[in-house]
Amino acid sequence: MPDPGASDANNAGAPETDRSATSASIVEHNPLALEEILRSIFQLAEPPSLAVAARVCQRWSGIALDELWRSLPSIYPLLTLLVPRKWIQDATKYHKDILDSLVKADWDRFKGYAARIRFVNADYNGEVNLPLDSVALVQTFHGPSPLLPNVKTISWSFFQNKNFMNIIPFIGPQLENLDLEMEEGINNPEQAQLVQSLTRRTPNLRSLGLTSFNKVQHIGTPLTALISSSPKLVRLKLPTFFLTKEVVAAAANLPFLRKLLYSAWPEAQNIYQESGMCFEFTPESFPQLETLAFAALPTRMAEVLDATDHVGRLRWVYLDCPAYYSSQDIETVFAKLAAGGKCLHTVQLMCCAVRPLAGSSSHDSLSIDTIRPLFSCTRLGTFLLWAPHFVPLDEEDVVEMGKNWPLMHSLTLCPTPISKKDQGTGFNILAAFAKSLPHLRILRLFFNKEIPIFDGDLYPVSQFTRLERLRVGWSPVPKGKAQEIGFLLASLCQRPPLIDHGTTENDRGNDITEEQKTTLAAGWFDVKAAVNLAFRVKSSFTCKYGRMMESNAELEQEAS
Repeated sequence: MPDPGASDANNAGAPETDRSATSASIVEHNPLALEEILRSIFQLAEPPSLAVAARVCQRWSGIALDELWRSLPSIYPLLTLLVPRKWIQDATKYHKDILDSLVKADWDRFKGYAARIRFVNADYNGEVNLPLDSVALVQTFHGPSPLLPNVKTISWSFFQNKNFMNIIPFIGPQLENLDLEMEEGINNPEQAQLVQSLTRRTPNLRSLGLTSFNKVQHIGTPLTALISSSPKLVRLKLPTFFLTKEVVAAAANLPFLRKLLYSAWPEAQNIYQESGMCFEFTPESFPQLETLAFAALPTRMAEVLDATDHVGRLRWVYLDCPAYYSSQDIETVFAKLAAGGKCLHTVQLMCCAVRPLAGSSSHDSLSIDTIRPLFSCTRLGTFLLWAPHFVPLDEEDVVEMGKNWPLMHSLTLCPTPISKKDQGTGFNILAAFAKSLPHLRILRLFFNKEIPIFDGDLYPVSQFTRLERLRVGWSPVPKGKAQEIGFLLASLCQRPPLIDHGTTENDRGNDITEEQKTTLAAGWFDVKAAVNLAFRVKSSFTCKYGRMMESNAELEQEAS
């Protein structure tokens, strides 16, 4: 194979026409010398293959290194071009060694690699954090410009980390996407200082995500300033109870904001604060909003959703009701949402209490009547309802859902009820879902102890055509009936679905004991084994049936 790099060097002094002819000849005989083709190939390659490709020739090297360094799982690979990692992690002990190394460092090489980086996902959960002292020394020798001049996306997780400011030298005005996860161990003043330091540093920011265990009053003012100084924001993701009046006012004026989301925690009571539930629409606010997530009590939630002009532009809505409720309150919320949201694609409502309201001691059970107002949203493709109680479904309920939601592909109806009384629907309801909603990809339900009935037919007329996941929460498996449940599931599916059991990230307050969990997990393990066995039977029958049909076809052909 000709060496394109050598050819370029040999023709360095040739006339322009000769060099053009030479380049054309190279491309004609060696298509892999064409940069666009190489980039397309290297984008699909794994890091070890890229490292090998970078050693082939000069032309390949630059393109392969661009792809190899485009995305980093940590910032250490870059810093170790200057200083050993051991020294970086203990700047106090190795201070003099770091200084000597930085004096002698090849800074052109460092800057060349740093310029290639576009994405950084720095998760220091479980490993030694990046000391601020080390980063400060590197910044001192590097100069005032950002250490990553072309980075577009940074995702940075701070875990029990006092070196919260270590991210600042890597951030510059070119940054477009920033996600910060500040877990326990970051105190309130430190969070405020970090957010304040970002203000006016990121004028081209298009996406900002913030996850925090702390309460909004500690960082509300600098957060408002950061949002106001980021006029190009398209996506804003904040902790559930961070929407104060000031934060909402700043976000409402963003001309391009399309997604307002929340980063929910199962331990939401840690940051619960009613002053952070102040979302509202005003006549000129949120002109481009398509995705909305906010927390509010049901009556306030209904008032917000009464703004039909704004709701009419929404496609994805995620609601969080953090206190006790009545079924009528939730039905009103859905009625207000449906009145304006005829183009809705996704609706999620979490109505699992973070803390009780005064005088409340229990939840109403939700039912098909509660969600019926949303049946007018015929474009709905995803509906997720997380609540402690839901009245068992019957076949007519499922038929009604299928009739009104023909595009539904992901359905969640309270898969983990918080109750001591018997809840859930019988396993045989799955046949009704396969008939009325055959295109479901994800189904989350809670099943009761009713004994399933399997008639032995592994190929019923109605089957799920695309079911990929069945989420059952902590549904009980009737004793000795795991095989019937497994064969029933297999008969209703064209391919084995992934069966998930147990607690989900959206469960709040489920008090099931560890002993109960162990028993239920064992039951569902047996169900999964039965599903796999049933599909082996189906596969064997399909193969035998196929061979029989081929044999019959051959006999018919011979007879004719």
